[in-house]
Amino acid sequence: MKYFILLLLLSGSMYSQEQVFNVQRYCVDEIPFNIGECDISGNEYSFVFLDKKKNDVVFFFTNMKLRYKIMKAVVYVPDPNYTIYSLENTDGHAELKINKQNTKMEFLYPNNHIYLTVGKSTKL
Repeated sequence: MKYFILLLLLSGSMYSQEQVFNVQRYCVDEIPFNIGECDISGNEYSFVFLDKKKNDVVFFFTNMKLRYKIMKAVVYVPDPNYTIYSLENTDGHAELKINKQNTKMEFLYPNNHIYLTVGKSTKL
């Protein structure tokens, strides 16, 4: 009975999210930015939960949980293959770029850029 209740709670919490992205590899580029270079990289378990209906993004990155509100979403003008989201939380602003294939994500902060290679997303 406990297993059944736990399964219901877990499926209900996953259902409330629109998309769940499994991060396969991350690369952190810190100031001064050098495109294509990683100051920190790895493949620890990380996830991105994107809920366009609720305008929420939750980023579980190594041992951190970052929650944002989506303020605006537009097609990235220099490369229409990407959508860029303006994010905001109590700590400040960030931008999130996602390609149309949902395989590459970029969290762009003032002090660092986090590049993510993403596996299959679960669209709920």
